[in-house]
Amino acid sequence: MKAKIFVFALLISVLAVGIFSGCKRDKKNESLDPQIEQFNNDANYYKAESDQVDSDVNGALGDIPSFGKAEETYSSPMCGVTIDSTQIAQHILYFNFDGITPCFSPSRTRSGQIKVELTTGNLWSDVGAVLTLTYIDFKVTRMSDNKSIKFNGVKTLKNINGNNWLTFLLGSITLKYQERAFNIAVVFDDGSTSVWNSARITEWSYSMADSKITFSALGDTTLSGFSTVDSWGVNRYAMDFTTYYNTAIVSNSYCGLWRPNSGELVHHVDGGDFTLTLGVDQQGNASTLACAYGYKVSWTGNNSNTSSVILSY
Repeated sequence: MKAKIFVFALLISVLAVGIFSGCKRDKKNESLDPQIEQFNNDANYYKAESDQVDSDVNGALGDIPSFGKAEETYSSPMCGVTIDSTQIAQHILYFNFDGITPCFSPSRTRSGQIKVELTTGNLWSDVGAVLTLTYIDFKVTRMSDNKSIKFNGVKTLKNINGNNWLTFLLGSITLKYQERAFNIAVVFDDGSTSVWNSARITEWSYSMADSKITFSALGDTTLSGFSTVDSWGVNRYAMDFTTYYNTAIVSNSYCGLWRPNSGELVHHVDGGDFTLTLGVDQQGNASTLACAYGYKVSWTGNNSNTSSVILSY
C-alpha cells in the first residue's frame, strides 16, 4: 500500500508538467508560426492532464474493493476529489472534483466529474482488465495564468501486464497500459474548441539499483498512411492534425519524467510536418549528458527552406 502510493505520488507530481510548459526559446533560431506554437501547447496540455487522470485513477483503484485487491477502502490519494461508490456493485465509481482545492506541480484546480467503470475483467489489477472513463465537464484551470481546458467524452484503458506492486518495485515487471479515446470534445478558456482522439501504449519500469523510474510512450495505431499514430483530430483553428512517433519517447525520474532524454514525434498539421526531436543539447544535437537541455522543433517554411527552433525544458 505505502509503496504504491509513493510510486503514484511521484508519477502524479511530474506528469502534470509538460515539455512545452514554461519553455525558454533559443533566440538565434527561427520562430514558429503562432498558431502552430499554440497547437503544440494545446497538445501538451491535453496529454498532460489526460495522463494525470490515468495515474490518479490507477492509484486510487487499488484500494477500492471490486476494483483492486485490497480488503478495505482507503481515502482517495487524488487531490480535491470525493469518490461516489453508490454503484460499486456494478463496478462503477464517480470521481467528483471540487473545483476549489489547489493541486500542485503545477498549481491548478479541477472541477466536474469522471465516471469510472470496470467494463472487462473482475479486478482492474488483473491482466487484460479494461476501464472505461467518461469525462463529464471535467475542467482543469491553471492558477498561474487562469488558462483552462475542459473535457467531455469517453476513453478506455487496458491493463496489459497487470498491477503487481511488489514485483514492479523489485524490477521484475513493468506497468503497461493501452489507451483509446475517440471524439473527446475539448473547450479552452477563450471558448475555442477542438476534437481529440488518441491511441497509445505507455509503460513504466523501476530500477532498484538507482531507485529510478523509467517511462516510455509510443503511438499505437495506423491512420492516413502514418504508423505509430498517437493522436489525431481537429485543433482550435479548425486544422486537421495527426501526431505520430518516429521513435518512442523515453524519460526517467532522475531527470524528471516530463524531460524526455530521447524520442521523436511529428505533428502533421494542416498538411505541414513539425518534427520534435527530444533530448537535445543547446546546439540541437543528441545530448551526451545524463539529463538533456531540451528539444528541437524542425519544419519546412513557405520558401521550402528548413527551419528549426531549440527550446529548453
